[in-house]
Amino acid sequence: SFVFLSSILHEFVHELFAGMKVLGCYQFRATRNSDLFVDEEEVKNLRAKIQGELPQRHFGDAVRLEVANSCSEAM
Repeated sequence: SFVFLSSILHEFVHELFAGMKVLGCYQFRATRNSDLFVDEEEVKNLRAKIQGELPQRHFGDAVRLEVANSCSEAM
C-alpha cells in the first residue's frame, strides 16, 4: 500500500508549524511554462538535445495555479 505525501503533510501540519496557529491546510499545484525549443533539422542527436533541455524546465515561469475546491476565498 502507499500514502500520498499530501496526506502525511495534512496529518502533521501542526507539528511542521509548531507554535503557530494553523487556520487551514490546502493543496495547490503550480504549472510552469515548459516549452522545449528544438530545431530537429539542426540537431544531430535529438535525444541528447532533449536531455540537455529537460533540467531547464524547473525554472520556467509559473503560468497556472490550481487550488483545492475546499480552499477558502481568502487564501
